[in-house]
Amino acid sequence: MKKMTYNTIHEHMTTYLEGQIAKHTINAQVFMKNPVGVAEHPDTMATIEEELGKIAEYEDKLNALNSIGYDYNK
Repeated sequence: MKKMTYNTIHEHMTTYLEGQIAKHTINAQVFMKNPVGVAEHPDTMATIEEELGKIAEYEDKLNALNSIGYDYNK
């Protein structure tokens, strides 16, 4: 089993967080472009607000990850 280095963990966490940001950004864009297209979300504004909250949450996590330092030799 390959030993995971700090840089590897950082890279994977960054990729995960950026993916979550992209996913929730796309969700918000879909709801804003076509708010009547999603039957299970009757409160469009609340749904968009939830997606914005998730975007902010993952952006905060990404900023926190980048602020703790990670420049270690592999």
